[in-house]
Amino acid sequence: MNFRFLIGLVVGYLAYRLVKKGIQAWKERQPASREPGSREPEELVQDPVCGTFIPRRDALKGQKDGQDYFFCSEGCLKRFRRGRPE
Repeated sequence: MNFRFLIGLVVGYLAYRLVKKGIQAWKERQPASREPGSREPEELVQDPVCGTFIPRRDALKGQKDGQDYFFCSEGCLKRFRRGRPE
């Protein structure tokens, strides 16, 4: 066999393995939401002061009489605590 041909095969095989490993790592980093039906819809809550709907995970939380309320901003939360809902 020709020495250059053998080196070319080895380099080609190594390049193939690197590309394959890179693609696999890239797929593992992709968010699960790209797969249809794999993620539940995000829960929205309504701010009782301004009426804005916001994702629950992003909302500020306050309590009154043992009940939880969710707010879009510090301003709405402060207004709610002062007792002026609008």
